[in-house]
Amino acid sequence: MKKLLYFVTFLGALILFTACSKDQDIYRPKQKLYKIWELSEVGDPDQTFIYDKKDRIEKIDVFDRQDSVHYYFNFTYNSDKTVATIEHSTPLYVENVKLYYVDKLVNRITYVMDGATRMEVVFQRDEKTTKITQVAEHYDVDYFSGFDKIVNAPLYQRIIGENPMVTTLYKENGTKGLILHCLRKVTYRGDNIINITDQFPEFSTRVTYDYTYDTLSFNPYYGLPYAYNNLMGYSKNNRASEYVVNYLNEYNMGSQFTTFEYILDKYKFPRRAIRRSSPDNIPFNTYYLYQLK
Repeated sequence: MKKLLYFVTFLGALILFTACSKDQDIYRPKQKLYKIWELSEVGDPDQTFIYDKKDRIEKIDVFDRQDSVHYYFNFTYNSDKTVATIEHSTPLYVENVKLYYVDKLVNRITYVMDGATRMEVVFQRDEKTTKITQVAEHYDVDYFSGFDKIVNAPLYQRIIGENPMVTTLYKENGTKGLILHCLRKVTYRGDNIINITDQFPEFSTRVTYDYTYDTLSFNPYYGLPYAYNNLMGYSKNNRASEYVVNYLNEYNMGSQFTTFEYILDKYKFPRRAIRRSSPDNIPFNTYYLYQLK
């Protein structure tokens, strides 16, 4: 969820206008993202988006620079054009994300590895606006028994994202039989999420995320329901700042402040994103290339 390294690293697609209703989680961009470079614009892209004849994402080629290997995320679709599954396989394991819908709006996501459901995410929405009001993440023995393997799996990292507090609580408890729930309250202002508050009922722990936005630029992840990591697919504009605070028994146990800067194309979408996080504020760059019309 929080893993900031993946802020601008996955599942971007340029949606300047959409051909579908805002009340449907269907991907219909007018312009499509082609390649992403993380940290440097030199060399092979870190991600290449491959489309089928119906202009749907068929697969994403993810290049791991450290190991110099390629991972492929393969997409399947339902008859109503919503994304059904995203799968990544290796000789050692198979992982996939499955999406479930009500009236073409995502209401549940599951993460499956080696045929077993390891994690479930359930959404609640406002009946009038259809915006998300609460998300429940469920973790149990099937997740924690494969913890090390799951949190290092490429598809899990990119789409679901490791929840740092879940990792902390698991390591502190030291048991693979742990059952854990993260209840996430989501607050919107207009079309942007301004606050996420994570509560862990089994523990006296809370994490808050507060956001401000660059309202003159458009978020390339907006409208992509499977971009769950850090809820990047659910705000219209790009984040200008993020302030994260960890609480234990209402005591502030630590915080981090992150700022974002953008260099835009003529459509007000980012060609380059620059992220700086406290305390070091070292700039990290991500570069976007979109397909020509």
